[in-house]
Amino acid sequence: MIIVGLTGGIATGKSTVTALLRGHRLKVLDCDEIAHSVIRQGRWGYRRVIRTFGTQILLADGAIDREKLGELVFKDNNARKQLNKATHLPVAVELARQLVKEWLNFSSIVVVDMPLLFETHAYRLMWPRITVTCSHEAEVERLMQRDKCTASQAERKVAAQMPLHLKEEMSQFIVDNSGNRSHCEHQVRACP
Repeated sequence: MIIVGLTGGIATGKSTVTALLRGHRLKVLDCDEIAHSVIRQGRWGYRRVIRTFGTQILLADGAIDREKLGELVFKDNNARKQLNKATHLPVAVELARQLVKEWLNFSSIVVVDMPLLFETHAYRLMWPRITVTCSHEAEVERLMQRDKCTASQAERKVAAQMPLHLKEEMSQFIVDNSGNRSHCEHQVRACP
């Protein structure tokens, strides 16, 4: 089974590329979706996050306030490292479970959409690797629109990530999502 690694910066358009790949009938495992599922109430990841940050990050119903947690980790590099430490193992175990399921279903190609593909060193298990990129201006603008945040907040979120040029250097394919959807789709089709 070929495991393709898909990554990119925040708000570069990984979701657009994922939708295009799914439209080509490729199985895509989304690590953001996995991360959200493993921190739901009652799950192992949830308990690890509460143990790390305490109950002040909970909503009234006991669910993790992802907005509050997000604000905390984008302001504080140490908090981001603590969150990663709390969640990466539960995410990795669930991803492994899903990959085994795909292997048992005789899937020939599986794409793993993983924002922290290089930061977690998971790239070592995936070939080829695709990085979705866009201009810095487009990234900040999209982030402001998506998260309804200021330019300085968006800049801080972008700066907290691994630089895109480093991800590009470690990838076999680059999809520049600065243009329109058809331009992006053309580039996705060019990836083998």
